[in-house]
Amino acid sequence: SMNLTLDFLPGTHTLLHQHERAGQQPDNLCGPYWVSLLLQAYGGFPVSAVAVAKAAATILPSQGNASDWLPSGATSRTGEGYNTIPTVPTLDECGTSVDGLIQATERLSQGRFCLLPLQMENWESGLDTLVQTCHDFSDRGADWEMLPLLNIHTSYLWGSQLSLSAVVRFLQMGEAPATFPDWCVGHFAVLVGGLQGQAQKLCAILDTYPQFGWNGLHLQPSGAIAQSLIRPQQSTQGGILLFMHSKNRAQIQEAFAQQGFQIAVWDNGTPFCPQ
Repeated sequence: SMNLTLDFLPGTHTLLHQHERAGQQPDNLCGPYWVSLLLQAYGGFPVSAVAVAKAAATILPSQGNASDWLPSGATSRTGEGYNTIPTVPTLDECGTSVDGLIQATERLSQGRFCLLPLQMENWESGLDTLVQTCHDFSDRGADWEMLPLLNIHTSYLWGSQLSLSAVVRFLQMGEAPATFPDWCVGHFAVLVGGLQGQAQKLCAILDTYPQFGWNGLHLQPSGAIAQSLIRPQQSTQGGILLFMHSKNRAQIQEAFAQQGFQIAVWDNGTPFCPQ
C-alpha cells in the first residue's frame, strides 16, 4: 500500500493563509515579500513588501524589460510606493542583500523578530537537521516555532509542474523525472514541509508566484535544494535565514552552531548600501 503524508513544519498554517491572500510578489522583491508576510502573519505588523524593501536598502533595475526578471506566464506587479525604491542600471546588482533583510526584520518588528543566517558545507544532510531542530524547538510552545527562508538560485531546481505520477515514481522507486527549472534567478522561497516515500523524499517549498506548482507550493528533492543553496559554478552564494522570535535567538543559535552550521551572512550578489 502507498501512504504519503505531507508533513508541514510547525506554525506553517499561519503563513499559508497569509500567502494565499497576498498572491504574487512585486517584481524583484522576493526577499522583502517574504519578510512582509512573515511579520504580518506572526507579529501582526502591517508592513508591505515595499516598506521592507526600503528598510532593507533593496536596489531595483532602472532599465530593462519585465521579461528579463519575470518567470514565464507572470505579469508585472509593483505596489504602492514601488517607484520610490532606489534603482541602478545593471540588473546583476539588483535585489536585496542578506544583511538588508536581517536589518529590516529587526527594525520593522521593533526587535521582536529576527532572521538567523545559516550556512552549511553539506546542505543535503543539513536540511534534515534543520527540519528536525525546528520540530524539536516547537515542542516548547508556539513562540519557539521558526520558519526557514531559503536564499536559492533557481537554476538547480526541478520544474514545479511535475505530474502526480512523476512524484509518485520518484518517492516510491527513486526514479528521477526529466525536468528543467522554471527560471534561472537568485531567489527567496520558504521551506514549509516534506513528503516521505518508500525510496525518497521531497521538500515542500512555498514560492512567490502562484503559477509555480500548486498555487505556489511545489515539491523539490533535498539534493536540488542543497545545490541551489551551495550554487556550484556561480559567483554568488546562498544560505538559509531562519525567522524566529528574537528572545529565543541565543538558545537557537547555540543549538545550530553545535550541529555544525555556520552562523554567518553570505554574498548573494546584491551589495548592502544603506541610504
